[in-house]
Amino acid sequence: MKRALLLIVAGSLLLLSNPSAAQPPPEQTVDIIRVEGAIDPPIAEYLRSRLQQAQDDGVHAAVIQIDTPGGLDVSMRDIIQEILASEVPVVVWVAPRGARAASAGTFIAYAADLTFMAESTELGAATPINIGGETPDALEKKMVNDAAAFLRELGVQQGHDPEWAEEAVREGASLGATEAAERGVVNGLASSLGDLLRAMDGETVEAGDAQVTLETWDEDAATPTVAARFQEPNLLQRLLHAVSTPDIAYLLLLIGMFGIIFELYNPGIGLGGILGGVALLLGFYAMSVLPTNWAGVLLIVLAVAFLVVDLHTAGLGIWTVGGIAALIAGALILFSGELLDVSIWVIVASVAGSLLFFISVMTAALRVRLRKPITGEEGLIGTVAEAKTDIAPEGTVVTKGTLWRARTMETGIAAGEKVQVKATEGLVLLVEPLHERPAADT
Repeated sequence: MKRALLLIVAGSLLLLSNPSAAQPPPEQTVDIIRVEGAIDPPIAEYLRSRLQQAQDDGVHAAVIQIDTPGGLDVSMRDIIQEILASEVPVVVWVAPRGARAASAGTFIAYAADLTFMAESTELGAATPINIGGETPDALEKKMVNDAAAFLRELGVQQGHDPEWAEEAVREGASLGATEAAERGVVNGLASSLGDLLRAMDGETVEAGDAQVTLETWDEDAATPTVAARFQEPNLLQRLLHAVSTPDIAYLLLLIGMFGIIFELYNPGIGLGGILGGVALLLGFYAMSVLPTNWAGVLLIVLAVAFLVVDLHTAGLGIWTVGGIAALIAGALILFSGELLDVSIWVIVASVAGSLLFFISVMTAALRVRLRKPITGEEGLIGTVAEAKTDIAPEGTVVTKGTLWRARTMETGIAAGEKVQVKATEGLVLLVEPLHERPAADT
């Protein structure tokens, strides 16, 4: 009995000396969904699938950790619809330090149930820009009014400053994290995951048809009461996101066409054809999700066609000049507008690379293609052989040290005579007597 009491007392003292050991493992989970880069269809699909997974798994909350310069309006609206329809609380966290939620990122931040920012981050500059180029004043005014009304309504519905929403759209205003928290644009500051879980704790939000009070932090133990589950795009989503940029899409289009052309000059299915086909597929995918000016695509195709024509002529002539001009023009208008221009350095590199490809690689490939065969059956045509047997009309000949079956259309060729190979039929040589030219009279 005394021993049992001693064990109980010792266990109690141990728990008192180490309170964290008495904490049960977290029963709730918070998903941390990381988003970096432009908002595009692959990112929208990634967020949609992760938010749906969060609902299926019944997580306590979904946190979108965002760092974006903006992106496509259609993708942004898809994401916002998914956030507003979510049955679990959605929190947007602009992080890490130095991150931003500009343009489309501001709309996503305003759509969240709660929004927090790490120190030295910013959001704003939400004025819509027509990525297709210049717009008439009336159309631009409609776009601005539509965006301002949308962002203001999100602010009213989700508890973010609606007045600043107007400034962000109409004046392109931006705010740092500290000022955003002071003005009520966001719910607070959080520079680390621990800060975020502490700031979220006790907040009540509407998720679907229910009100949910977040319980993410134990103040007494100074530890989280939830487990964090980090979400990242899978390999395919990362690949599609990477290629959905103007520079990469443009280069993939060129590389794909160059690979296919090289393969056409080297019959068979080789590395050039495989890489070219894959590059073209990825390039056309990128152009299908980006606002593409197909006149620019046609100009690039025309440029490559001009370079191929000049490959068969003198080289570096008028066709090459026209090809380079079409290539530059196509690149400049391929993704017109302020946000989706192809970099000037990428255009310069593509011109230099195209010239190098056609002057060196394709010139060598064309020479190989046009060279007269010197091996195999085709390489025997035109060679001189010696009849080993009578050929009437079939027999055998020797050429290049090899014995061949031969056939002639002549009346007959005696053994030991010289013959010339005129053609081949499988492993049979078609020969004619070699008519020596008579020596010239002197």
